[in-house]
Amino acid sequence: MTAALTEYDGRPGRVRDAVAEVWSRWREQLRADLTAAVEGGELPAGFDVEQALFEIVAAGLALNAAMQLQHDRATAGRARRAIERALDQS
Repeated sequence: MTAALTEYDGRPGRVRDAVAEVWSRWREQLRADLTAAVEGGELPAGFDVEQALFEIVAAGLALNAAMQLQHDRATAGRARRAIERALDQS
């Protein structure tokens, strides 16, 4: 998905619209899951869902770029730690 996103995000047309729709659905699902985790007590009250969502998405985009462009296998661990930090808002 990240490859399609970077390829079509600036192009008009049906493919871009389809990519944008799938991307939006994925983000909305992640937002809903984070919100449910807060409501269920799995994440602390006052947890910043929007900031965590941004950071998780950013980690995924950075992971894809590092793996594709630098073939950096260590980046998966860094991305995992970034996501863990986004979820650890104490």
